[in-house]
Amino acid sequence: MQLSRRTFLGGGLAAAAVAVTGTPLISGCAADKKNQAAANLAVKLPTYTRFTGVKPDLPGTDLVLDGFLRYPANPLKTINDRPGDGQPITFMTNIPGAIPPAMDKNAFWQALNERLGSELQISMASNDEYKDKFATRIAGGDLPDLLNIPIDTVQIPGLVKAKCIDLTEHLSGDAISKYPFLANIPSEYWKGCVFNGGIYGVPVPRGMSRTSLPLYRADLLAAKGIKDPAPKNFQEFFDLAKEMTAAKQNKWAWTRVPLSTVRQMLGIPNVWKEDGGKFTSMYEHEAQAEALEAGRKMVAAGVINPDAFNDKATARKQWFNGGTAAFDYDSFVAWNQYYADNSAGDAFSVNMLDVPGFDGGLGAPWMGSALNNLTAFSKNSKHSVETLLKVANWMAAPFGTEEYLFRKYGVEGRHYALTGTDPVPTKIGSVETGIGLQYISDSTLALYWAGKPDVPQKQHAIQAKVAPRLTYDASYGLYSDTQSKKQTQLAKMLTDLENQIVQGKKPVTDWTAAVKTWRSSGGDAMRTELEQAFADAAGR
Repeated sequence: MQLSRRTFLGGGLAAAAVAVTGTPLISGCAADKKNQAAANLAVKLPTYTRFTGVKPDLPGTDLVLDGFLRYPANPLKTINDRPGDGQPITFMTNIPGAIPPAMDKNAFWQALNERLGSELQISMASNDEYKDKFATRIAGGDLPDLLNIPIDTVQIPGLVKAKCIDLTEHLSGDAISKYPFLANIPSEYWKGCVFNGGIYGVPVPRGMSRTSLPLYRADLLAAKGIKDPAPKNFQEFFDLAKEMTAAKQNKWAWTRVPLSTVRQMLGIPNVWKEDGGKFTSMYEHEAQAEALEAGRKMVAAGVINPDAFNDKATARKQWFNGGTAAFDYDSFVAWNQYYADNSAGDAFSVNMLDVPGFDGGLGAPWMGSALNNLTAFSKNSKHSVETLLKVANWMAAPFGTEEYLFRKYGVEGRHYALTGTDPVPTKIGSVETGIGLQYISDSTLALYWAGKPDVPQKQHAIQAKVAPRLTYDASYGLYSDTQSKKQTQLAKMLTDLENQIVQGKKPVTDWTAAVKTWRSSGGDAMRTELEQAFADAAGR
């Protein structure tokens, strides 16, 4: 069995962390947990100061992202000093695509080092391999200056306390004004960096950009005479899937069973729901049986690619891009990536469905995870905290600036060509620029695609439509020791069962017993700890 990143970090990293610190990463003592919650509550988050130097064509809100129809002409150069100190800075990260050429063969990387004023030495691993590399480096105590910590890492509070720098005095309140592009990251994202009564990292924000809904190949639907699909309930959603399936031509509607969409149709919570201080897990919701039955129906009808249960996410993306599937459940980040990977030519067009209520009305979409990761600074770094923060600030320069243009697109003539004011990546640009800078720090996503103003227009429209109905994970910013250690393993148990159920290999009725096992194996302990953390944070 191949371990997922979540499964691995649920076990191996805990052992690695014990090897580093000599003890489990956080005390199980109730008094300590209460003190932790009170200390975290007392932390003054960085003051949010929105950058106003670039005006969006499609203005956003606190939720809806800013949209741009073209890259601004004459981008603002906002940082004149090199942030580095002349000495190499080390960073370890995952890379979502192919590993790019090494520094000595990578003109973008070399130009970056010149701009930073320090050589950025990056230790990379693919998404699939990063879990092993991260755990090994933690266990060996050989940490880089900048460390990409996945948000599902086991017992983060003890890890960062033992190995990373407390950044509170540099970032809390108005102190962050020294780093204006870090200050441009909304306060909500910083909550995920607060541990042990301090700020222990820089957030890599996602939120709305990671919100996932049904993406569809608009060009493939249009070829069938379907324009602006808007199913009003599950039955119409199901009928649309059947219409887009032609198994004999190796074409299926869906890359995988859209259970998350069906759950949103039914109002099932986004991980955890809080009501009056009481927490309820999505697994316990009374509509789960109906969602599983709907998923089973879709599999039985043959509207799901039959390899959906065997292949990885990369295969699903290939099916969608290649036209083998017309629908995929994914995010706004993935929407852009599909255009980057487009192999279908100019006709290629992507759009996104809203979520209806199961029997009509409106569904309840889930807000995406607030953070991709947090970047912490090693206590053993020989660089000043100010230098590392200046580097992170440079990496967070927002859309429309000259720094963003370089960071995302590289050098004009080699990495991109201008079409009007839009930087259109070259093949070598797509290869050389993918060195993982976005995981040091980043601005919130801007809705934009070079040369295709219809993309941000569609993205902005669907975001504005779903924003008032988004539901949130009530556990964000709260810490449960049991959830940190056991959630991955227990979630896998339930995911394995749901896959068996939707394939018709086990009955829907098995779900009830599995949830009882989940509760007794840690679910109830998670609930108790989250409720206590919520009460402590509220001062009750």
